[in-house]
Amino acid sequence: MSKLPVLFVSCDADNIQSREQAGSGPARMIWGKQYKSVVVISTSADQTAPEILRLKGNGETAGRVRALLSSQGLAPEVSTREVSSRHDLFRILLAEEPGELTELVLNTGMSELEYRRVGLCLEVLREQDVLVICLDDKACHRETDGISLHDRHLRELLSAWAQDQQWGAVMSFKGDAAGPAQSRRLDDPTVCLLNAAFTLGGSQFPQRMFSSGMNNAAQMLSGFGWMR
Repeated sequence: MSKLPVLFVSCDADNIQSREQAGSGPARMIWGKQYKSVVVISTSADQTAPEILRLKGNGETAGRVRALLSSQGLAPEVSTREVSSRHDLFRILLAEEPGELTELVLNTGMSELEYRRVGLCLEVLREQDVLVICLDDKACHRETDGISLHDRHLRELLSAWAQDQQWGAVMSFKGDAAGPAQSRRLDDPTVCLLNAAFTLGGSQFPQRMFSSGMNNAAQMLSGFGWMR
């Protein structure tokens, strides 16, 4: 069965919306792809537990996300909110506003393994006409000196994770004891989100990368795409 792509998008959402940049890297990555709804995964240091936001639509996708997370011992609250800024952002990123928009907000402070399990259990959405976008919104970060996607460190992290997966050194996610790296609590919102994106993409290195060079907003938008 064919899967929709998974996108990891790093940007300053406020700046992108103020410049109204269309035809972005994400829009080009999904050109010609058909999807019924969009699930956005973001992170927040201000939360103590995950939360699901129904931003647009009948809530069917929000219910599916909650059911999948419940299988991992998480039961996030589902809230209905009208967030016009999110609607505007995804009109720009995707060149059109999705019919149903759901956001899963993950708290920081969980372990690497927990973030990966979130991505692993949600991967099935890709086969259910749901486009999943991991949104690393720099405008929401507390610290200005956190890890940047423009730093090659993130690409090196992904490469190391993919190599570990190939050699069978990464946790099997079947109840085995986690190693020290998987048990360590993560505080950087970008790295937390990237762990979820990695397993959403099949625990492999992304097949595509895009950067601000694909649009007119210098140093404002970049990311990865898992296409298979």
